Amino acid sequence: MRRLALCVCLVLASATLLADDHVVLFDEDVDFTAFRTFVVGGGRMKSERAELQFPAVMASLAESIRAGLKARVLKEASDRPDLQVDFSVTGVDYAIGPFGRANVVSGGRGRRGAPSGGAAVDFTEATLVIDVTEVRTGTLIWRGVFHDTEKDAQKLAEALPKDAATLAAEYPPRKK
Repeated sequence: MRRLALCVCLVLASATLLADDHVVLFDEDVDFTAFRTFVVGGGRMKSERAELQFPAVMASLAESIRAGLKARVLKEASDRPDLQVDFSVTGVDYAIGPFGRANVVSGGRGRRGAPSGGAAVDFTEATLVIDVTEVRTGTLIWRGVFHDTEKDAQKLAEALPKDAATLAAEYPPRKK
């Protein structure tokens, strides 16, 4: 019975570990209907993973954000936009330690998927942050944060544009 309980706990813990989640925060006092145009700024990537640092990943993220906002209510404008949209991705490698604890793997990698210290990377977590700032005042009015975890960093790079689309679909926020 104990073994069964332990197995169930391990399965549930691993499912939670690899689950994606997101949150959208916004200023409830802002009238989002007043904004008509936006511009997407350059994105920032902070990761040791080559799969995430590939320039096409950032380009596809920017395009996904553009498409999501255009599908909602906004038009892209390079001259005097109402909103500035910036995004960043932080990727962190983890290895599962002796007691099932996830430990950050840092430093350069030697063989594929392993840091130079020898520990294999068990999964990579990426945090995508999209910030929408009102250009006129410089005030942050909307933020979407998506956490995505994958065992394969290439799958993570492929999933990030979908994650960005999920966040962009929640703009403008719905008042409660």
